[in-house]
Amino acid sequence: MAAGPAITMCEAVRTAALIIGLALALGANPARAEVQPLDYSDTANWVCLPGGCQDNLTAAVVEASGAPGLEPFAPASAPPIDCFYLYPTVSESGTLSAQAGVTKAERRAVRQQAARFASVCRLYVPFYRQITTSAMLGGAKPSSPEEFRTADARAKADVLAAWDHYMAEENQGRGFVLMGHSQGAAMVTAILQQRIEGRPVQDQLLSAIMPGWFVLAPPGEEVGGTFKSIPPCRREAQTGCVIVFNAMRADRPIPADKVIRVEGEEAICTNPAALAGGRGVLRPYLSTDGETIIPALSAPQPPWTKTPVEIAAPFVSLPGLYWAECRSDDHGVYLAVGTSDASGDQRTGEMTGDWMIEGSPEPTMGLHLIDMNLTMGNLLDVVARQSAAYRSRD
Repeated sequence: MAAGPAITMCEAVRTAALIIGLALALGANPARAEVQPLDYSDTANWVCLPGGCQDNLTAAVVEASGAPGLEPFAPASAPPIDCFYLYPTVSESGTLSAQAGVTKAERRAVRQQAARFASVCRLYVPFYRQITTSAMLGGAKPSSPEEFRTADARAKADVLAAWDHYMAEENQGRGFVLMGHSQGAAMVTAILQQRIEGRPVQDQLLSAIMPGWFVLAPPGEEVGGTFKSIPPCRREAQTGCVIVFNAMRADRPIPADKVIRVEGEEAICTNPAALAGGRGVLRPYLSTDGETIIPALSAPQPPWTKTPVEIAAPFVSLPGLYWAECRSDDHGVYLAVGTSDASGDQRTGEMTGDWMIEGSPEPTMGLHLIDMNLTMGNLLDVVARQSAAYRSRD
């Protein structure tokens, strides 16, 4: 596990503020600078295209007895729908904007968050010149608001160009799922607002999966804020909808005095394990060794079982161990994640995933690093049902 950056607790507060400021700026400010996007007819500007990114995704299914069994993974041979995925802030370029060229950081994000969707869809992952982890952690801060706007515009221009290429050359009228986490979800927002909502292509949208982000609506409403006509997914097999949440440990939500609220708007939460509401059982696919999308901010993974056993697979699934429910209280709107209290369960319930600063969890970030891992099995189920519903229209 890579060592974390040397950040004092005072700097940690500034780091959290920068992350929030980045999110609000990406979500709220239109790109004003003119930039030249990457050329997406060049396959070098794609992290993954269908048939690529075939990592070993075998999972050890650890039951309550503590005994692991292996669950192999195989992509679908001819999936009927497409998934277009935009990765979160992972670039390790030491600059404000990522330098062109796919690196291990983008591939890591795909392995943790998107590759498993190849079991239900053709997977498209463009490289885009995102705002980097160096910018997020203060090592490559913009020198002016204009420099930040240009970096934001560069990322959005790439993403929109990639989407336009995909629609013109690859889609051929197929249904699609948009997926993005954190900064990637901000980019999904741009695609939805600038290319999809209110246009005929909206009929091809199965869902937009946007964890680690905020979709807002007026109090008591589910549209009318971020999106005017794209509602949250609230029932099985519903299509044309959004799945959005921010995972927090149920016993460690954001401190009430650190919750950011937007006047006249409320955040939306959808629980992939229980779209209609209430508590649901999570079907996670967690990294066996605790790898997350940003290893430098991750804690080591404790043993998965009370009596340690050898796990010969890169991922772990733990049936029935974790639950989740959307909550709205003094700690904000969030997806609360807890561990089932089952007598005799030989699993520890311990998992890494907290955003670590100087050896301690950053209080506002929760389980951001594993939003997708925690809900992966549930999301796959949702997309499979959406795909069947979409195809039944014909």
